[in-house]
Amino acid sequence: MYDMTPEAHEGTTALSDRQMASIESVAEQLARLNETIRAAVDAGLSVELHRSERYHCGGGCWGDMMKPVIVKCV
Repeated sequence: MYDMTPEAHEGTTALSDRQMASIESVAEQLARLNETIRAAVDAGLSVELHRSERYHCGGGCWGDMMKPVIVKCV
């Protein structure tokens, strides 16, 4: 589901409950988005996601903000 492990390993820090909840939320929302994209494709649309910007929290963390490019199939 994600590339990080919640357990602390030697020389690392475990993920906080907030971080774990955030990872779960992103995963759930991506599953919903993928379901919606499949429905749009089945309805005759092509869907492509583009990074519209990169969000920075000011503490070194960042996330890609996405926008859809949707085209009606001929």
